[in-house]
Amino acid sequence: MSMMSLPAAAQPACGKSGFAVDFSLDAPEKAKTLREMLLEVSRLEESDGECISSLARLDANLDADLETFRRVLKSEGYYNAVLDSRVENTGGRVTLVVFVRPGPRYGIEKITTTFVEEGQEVTVEDAQPSLIEGQMARSEDIVAAEQQLLSFLGDKGYPFALADDRQVIVDHATRGVTVHYRVDTGPRVRFGDVRYEGLDRTEGSYLDRMIPWSSDEYVEQSEVNEFRKRLMGSGLFRSTSVEVAEPDEAATEEDSRAPILVKVDEAPPRRIELGAGYSTGEGFETEASWANRNAWGRGENLKFSAKLGESEQTVSGDLRKPHFRRYGQTLILNSRLGRESTPAYKELLFESFAGVERKLSDEFVGSLGLTLKANQVRENDARNEYVLFGVPAGIGFDNTRSLLDPKNGIRAHLRVQPNVSLIRDNFFFLTNEFRASAYFTSEAMSRITLAARVRAGATFGVGENTLPLSERFFAGGGGSVRGFSYQELGPKDADGDPLGGRSVAEVAFETRVRITNTISLVPFIDGGAVYSSTTPDFGGFRWGTGMGVRYHTSIAPVRLDVAFPINRQEGESAVAIYLSVGQAF
Repeated sequence: MSMMSLPAAAQPACGKSGFAVDFSLDAPEKAKTLREMLLEVSRLEESDGECISSLARLDANLDADLETFRRVLKSEGYYNAVLDSRVENTGGRVTLVVFVRPGPRYGIEKITTTFVEEGQEVTVEDAQPSLIEGQMARSEDIVAAEQQLLSFLGDKGYPFALADDRQVIVDHATRGVTVHYRVDTGPRVRFGDVRYEGLDRTEGSYLDRMIPWSSDEYVEQSEVNEFRKRLMGSGLFRSTSVEVAEPDEAATEEDSRAPILVKVDEAPPRRIELGAGYSTGEGFETEASWANRNAWGRGENLKFSAKLGESEQTVSGDLRKPHFRRYGQTLILNSRLGRESTPAYKELLFESFAGVERKLSDEFVGSLGLTLKANQVRENDARNEYVLFGVPAGIGFDNTRSLLDPKNGIRAHLRVQPNVSLIRDNFFFLTNEFRASAYFTSEAMSRITLAARVRAGATFGVGENTLPLSERFFAGGGGSVRGFSYQELGPKDADGDPLGGRSVAEVAFETRVRITNTISLVPFIDGGAVYSSTTPDFGGFRWGTGMGVRYHTSIAPVRLDVAFPINRQEGESAVAIYLSVGQAF
């Protein structure tokens, strides 16, 4: 309806700038959601209460709104809606009301589908659109059902399927809608050769290990997408594209194969990293590393690091070889050489590890390896030398989807490690440790994350005096119980130096409150204890509490925690400060 009823002599309410407009939409109360949808697409709603330059422009906006409203109403299944408008000029202001009477909502009455290949009708088993008779005839659902058909065909060997003209027939007498889909399936093809473009250092035979399909399978678009996901997850490329190409012309109908074209842009393989941290217990610590994540063209991640701090001076080398002998299995080799100086002991050490880590599912990871550790441990004036051989095994679970700043999910890891001393009476002991943390952020309070952590450890098979100091459990410090110095909790000798224990238990709770996009405040409380017994009795906990500040960068949050021991004892510091990168857990 046009605005011909508007008096030509209407007096402008905005002076020389035009006319002031008051717009409203009149719809039934039960159509509240529909009313909100119409207002979102309304030009008149945008100009409500403002001045408009001319009556012709107002008339054009009204016509545009009425046409848009009709399309929206039909898309929601209201094929017999009635629209009307009323325009009044009172005291120089133009009042405009649009009346919406949606009428009955039409439903899906019948659905038919025709599949064709080279002009001939064909049958595709189990191919049915997601529409069902009786549901509301929404355009979005009708189009989505067609896309679902194409996705289904893409996973059944028809990657070139296309939708032809879709027919939607409205019957006003029955208030029903008949939908007919017509789909050209194209040829059904199997996976062909994988052809790579853009490779420089990386070997194509290594990337072949990431292929999730076998050569006899029909093409499945979901597996093509999974292949691309694996390629990007390797960290070797800045970008990738994986496409199904047309079958070779010489291919027979019985063995038609589609080549898979992979285009990649390799990322720079080398990087240098620098890091630093501080805590009142351990002092300053700096670390520098050089890494090559594609050392010999098969995704080998080679890294050399040097750590220099008040409590540790070490150099280390680490090699990780992904997809070792099978997809999802990583070979890990690393060694460390240097010196550690802690409140409990001073140690010269050399340790080496060789093992494999296997991805068991999207959340579970298992590991098994061998360790050899040779060290000289000095406690006061005593020096003890050890050579320990171990077989660490572990299983981990992680569904948090974020390494340095998780919002939801659970992390858990269980490590079991038998150890045998190759010198000094050849004693044996078994170390067990469980760590877990949980995170929760609700949709209603998206700026608040609740986080909790537990740790429990136990050692069997050896007396407390025989167990090397460096293999005992300790607690206290920034990654343990904040508020106490590093290794401060637990039994101590006559000089007040920590002795460690054969078991440990810890808990921690944080509330991470996002104040701005870059700043969070984190009140926390930690508790823990170290025990001489082989298993923890979970009694005698010491508690620390405090407040943390996080500065969120594009990479990871920078953490500053200030903690205080509860019921501080003689000789314990009144405050502890921790500065590092990443959340506390």
